[in-house]
Amino acid sequence: MRNCLIALILTFIPASIIPVSAWADLIDAEQAYQEGRWTDAATFALEADDARGYAYASWALTAQLMVEPDHFDRRALMRRAVDYAETAYRLDAEDLLVQRQLAMALGVRGRFMSGFRAYLQRLPHRGRHLLTEVITADPQDAWALGLMGAWHLEVLRRGGSAGRSTLGASIDAGLALYSQSIALDPDNLAPRYFLALGLISLQDRARYDLAVEQLQIAIDQEPRDAFEAGIREEAILLMVETADYRAAARWAEDRLSN
Repeated sequence: MRNCLIALILTFIPASIIPVSAWADLIDAEQAYQEGRWTDAATFALEADDARGYAYASWALTAQLMVEPDHFDRRALMRRAVDYAETAYRLDAEDLLVQRQLAMALGVRGRFMSGFRAYLQRLPHRGRHLLTEVITADPQDAWALGLMGAWHLEVLRRGGSAGRSTLGASIDAGLALYSQSIALDPDNLAPRYFLALGLISLQDRARYDLAVEQLQIAIDQEPRDAFEAGIREEAILLMVETADYRAAARWAEDRLSN
């Protein structure tokens, strides 16, 4: 098992970037992440004491926020995730994985404030810029494509027509980006769930069947780690609500509010 994890870590993180002394910390972080021990994963990752370590710690806490909607102090968890992502970016602003994680963390941060305040702090602008940089450099980054798809749907959810006119968000663009993400990593159930969640939150009746279809596919897939298992549980809860269009929209809105 440990040899498999080493191979996975070296695929995720090029060896030339991480000092040999940091590999063990990240392997332990990956093991903890696979098992859903989010705090341990963040702690081990921080021991690497470099940009990738801080980015991984941020991702572990961001994952926890996504799969533990009833966590007792979500705001404090969000702040730590953002702080780690910002630290990673200060250490290496050119690293694509660091850029991607900062964009994700900023998106989560925006949920804890009004859309107007997020706009004034230019959170959607920063997120879009970071993801554009990642996708331009690596058009095959499935996570970045999915995050950009989520960016479009979230800007529309928060800003409505203003988000469309001032930031250029659109449902069609979001769908296209999610479709690319799913095509690149069809075994990842998370993009399917978040696509369904976003569409349902927008109360897009024309695409409601598509949302329910993607939700069912996500539920039918086998989770590959604790994060995907948690997302699958969320998908099951949302599916229960889909018999009532308005109830499903309320559930989705609640999940996306913070």
